[in-house]
Amino acid sequence: MAVSYMFQFLDKSALAYTSILGLNESLHLTGTQFSWSNSIYYFGYLVASYPFGLLMVRFSVGKVIALSVAIWGMILMLTAVCHDHSGLWANRFFLGVSEAAVAPGLTVVISMWYTRSEQPLRQAAWFLGNTFAGIFGGLVSYGIGHIKTIAPWKAVFLFFGAATVSWSVVIFFFLPEDPGKARYLTKEEREKAVKRVKTNMTGSKTTKIDWSQCLEAVCDLQVWLLVLIQLSGQIANGGVQGFGSIVIHGMGFETLKTLQVQMVAYVFQLIFVLIATIGSTFLHNTRTWWIVFDMAFAIAGAAMVGQLDGKWSRFFGYCLTMGYTPNLPIILSMLSANIAGFTKKMTVNAMIFIAYCTGNIIGPQLFLQREYPTYKTGFLAIMICYVIGLIGSLLLRANLVWENRRRDCEQQLMSSGERVVKDVEDHTDKQLTQFRYIY
Repeated sequence: MAVSYMFQFLDKSALAYTSILGLNESLHLTGTQFSWSNSIYYFGYLVASYPFGLLMVRFSVGKVIALSVAIWGMILMLTAVCHDHSGLWANRFFLGVSEAAVAPGLTVVISMWYTRSEQPLRQAAWFLGNTFAGIFGGLVSYGIGHIKTIAPWKAVFLFFGAATVSWSVVIFFFLPEDPGKARYLTKEEREKAVKRVKTNMTGSKTTKIDWSQCLEAVCDLQVWLLVLIQLSGQIANGGVQGFGSIVIHGMGFETLKTLQVQMVAYVFQLIFVLIATIGSTFLHNTRTWWIVFDMAFAIAGAAMVGQLDGKWSRFFGYCLTMGYTPNLPIILSMLSANIAGFTKKMTVNAMIFIAYCTGNIIGPQLFLQREYPTYKTGFLAIMICYVIGLIGSLLLRANLVWENRRRDCEQQLMSSGERVVKDVEDHTDKQLTQFRYIY
């Protein structure tokens, strides 16, 4: 799963690497056209998020992911034949469509294999593919940057795309969507694995779409707070990731040196992710506190990039903006732990990734070409978004603490026999009065 997500992030981020390897010059891209090249990817992702969610209810999650990976690998290779911004925009749109199944699908797989207490670290394990993509992508792009027989930016897309298509074959044959279908487990081991995760009370895989669960999802306050945290963080992400290479290059680093030092930022990301996800795994009910902690570092980093003048002080600030990164796996772990009912889970999954797309569409538009290389407006907007996310996480914590206390007061009204029946059925967290939220 980590390798799958690594390829997704690597392929999506190839545009940032190639922006300083000749892509902008070859396709005659203006600053605005490059911004939209980043944003339009997320329009495709946005359009496909909910349809892929419904497909994963009706069909095998693993097979849907494998097909998605194969298609986007081929689309990525076709980027090398683009000649202008319109061709690039069309390519990026369909790349977004084809990548929309992966992160939501991996979140569902984790929820079907692991208990609620185990999920943060497991969500982080596949999410770290993001971090390794940043390091690996920088190394490969640096090497490809020395190629003379073909335009380096074309070579990046061809290499990453071919590797992705090859990996889709591995996923098709070896990614089990749930423990009940794992071929490498014995019958007894499969039964134990299924029984173990029933304690989550979050429902099991079903092929039936329950529209009442869809309605409950869009009327749930905790869901909208998660969406708010995700949206604010991803507006910032759209700028930090989409313009990362350009921002660092504008600090005064030469082209190939930019690719090298950018890898340092991903080392910071690795450290932040490990600290936050390990902490939230072993310190009970601290997930929202870790979001606050991460946002605080990111706010400081954005302020340093936007307000300081020194090359290395601004770069250190850029590294600190990576502090927001652990919030996505933490949010996904809260989604898989706190949302019961398979259709509701898939609906909330889609809402979270719609917020992800919307934020990443908005983010690049805040980086104005006339403000290169400082992008003061962009980093001011990023600071504001991080503050909103911080406040949202505090409100989410207060809401979940209050709801748990309310349910504790009603606990005596439910018989133990009723609990046994409901644990094995596809009920939602609102219907299961014995359900307690993790925060």
